[in-house]
Amino acid sequence: MAQPVAKQFLMLEGLPLMWWTLRRFQEALEGLHVVLVLHESLMETFRELENRFGPAGADQVIPGGEERWHSVANGLAALPEEGVVGIHDAVRPFVTAATIRRCFDEAVELGSAVPVVPVKDSVREVNGAASHALIRDRLRAVQTPQCFDLKLLKEAYASGFRSEFTDDASVFEFSGQAIHLVPGDLENIKVTTPEDLFIAQAFMQAQRSDQ
Repeated sequence: MAQPVAKQFLMLEGLPLMWWTLRRFQEALEGLHVVLVLHESLMETFRELENRFGPAGADQVIPGGEERWHSVANGLAALPEEGVVGIHDAVRPFVTAATIRRCFDEAVELGSAVPVVPVKDSVREVNGAASHALIRDRLRAVQTPQCFDLKLLKEAYASGFRSEFTDDASVFEFSGQAIHLVPGDLENIKVTTPEDLFIAQAFMQAQRSDQ
């Protein structure tokens, strides 16, 4: 991101980016219990930002781990044995309330729900100097929140870390469980580059002008 602060703490329309993300979940689901997983090096900055801007909206703050897998495992350890959990990227502040509710509702019924959107660009798979086109109509871009039955997801994480795990759905699938895809939304971008931040600012300004 080429910024002096962690990307989840970048300022967006007067608040740290992650504050907007957590507000989406508070608006979508009443009584939601939020466990925030942060790298230990960010804890002090987070406390300073809460003192400055008010509570972010987390009920618990848990230290993260070396990889995403370890951070999610730490978060799961703080949760009860039964229910539904939604795991979301802190830097996706534009997920809609409808997508959040859809994912949680589907996970209650089916055990898992992963939001996806069609791939808009042509895609090629690279193998050394060679490459070949993939059939775009069969591909989907994966978003969050990825929602799961808590008991089943904890059992999946109990199998241990593997380097090929890319997200929670891959952990769940490796354990033998089915992944159910649900429609995501195109504005649910992940802010990871300076260009994404410009898009996020445009989204926020457009939403405010519509209100």
